[in-house]
Amino acid sequence: AREPRPAAPQRDRRRGRRRRRLPPQRHEPRHHRRGRARRRRRARHHLSPGAGGGRGRVIAFVARDLRTGRCLASRERTRLPAFSTIKVLIAAAFWEAVAEGVLRETRVYAYQPWSGVGGSGVLRGFRHAAKLTLADCAHLMLAVSDNTATNIVLAFLGLARVNALAGRLGLADTVVQRAMMDEAAVREGRDNLTSAADLAALLEELAVGTRLGPAVTGPVWASLEAQEHLDGIPRYLPPAAVYAGKCGDDSPAGRYTHDCGLVREGERRVVMAIMTDGGEGYEAVSRLGAALYEALRDD
Repeated sequence: AREPRPAAPQRDRRRGRRRRRLPPQRHEPRHHRRGRARRRRRARHHLSPGAGGGRGRVIAFVARDLRTGRCLASRERTRLPAFSTIKVLIAAAFWEAVAEGVLRETRVYAYQPWSGVGGSGVLRGFRHAAKLTLADCAHLMLAVSDNTATNIVLAFLGLARVNALAGRLGLADTVVQRAMMDEAAVREGRDNLTSAADLAALLEELAVGTRLGPAVTGPVWASLEAQEHLDGIPRYLPPAAVYAGKCGDDSPAGRYTHDCGLVREGERRVVMAIMTDGGEGYEAVSRLGAALYEALRDD
């Protein structure tokens, strides 16, 4: 049997010339395109109105890409109890006081077990007296969210100095009115308050601002990068993304759940703050965080 004759090259009728065969182009693998499309759909779902579902609803968030300037926000000025997210501002005020010579980071505090408070942290588990520097307490305050260490730092700083820093940074929704675990103060109407907008603004100042300086931002970020509570924003982020931030909640009551931080991936840096009121907890925060991070992609 004869082999079929190869087809003759096609001619362009308009010019009478043979068409030039172009080399095959490299296309993005189909599974990559499908995966990105799925992530986009999930992002649209979680950012749609009422996506929180049930009795837990995400009521406030800010996400800003520091490289592109793109920002997503909703109810960002809603003022809520800050819980442990206020510790970022307290840490910044502490290291500013150290930089100005008001406090010495090497000053030793003689901790006694009877002086500890409840909630998160490791100091309340100490059975014997211990000597800690103020720098140690500032690190424990962020890395393991130690409430006792926070109160030690706050006692040396004073509420007025922390609130003064909030005022200079333009954090209009933020006020510090009590120590950690001071339920009597809460009953009297004195609570620590902030907003998603203020949390994001503080983190952005720590990341790229010039008002605080490296003597403040360096140790604050070192402690935030060591933060051990990772059930919120970082939970569903891409494996290559690196999170440094601070969460806070009213456990065991379970009504409020917050998280804020800086997410880095290559040259990309995204500041994010999420505050919830309703009871769904860190699952809602983590899913919204992944959705916001994906929605801000510029590729």
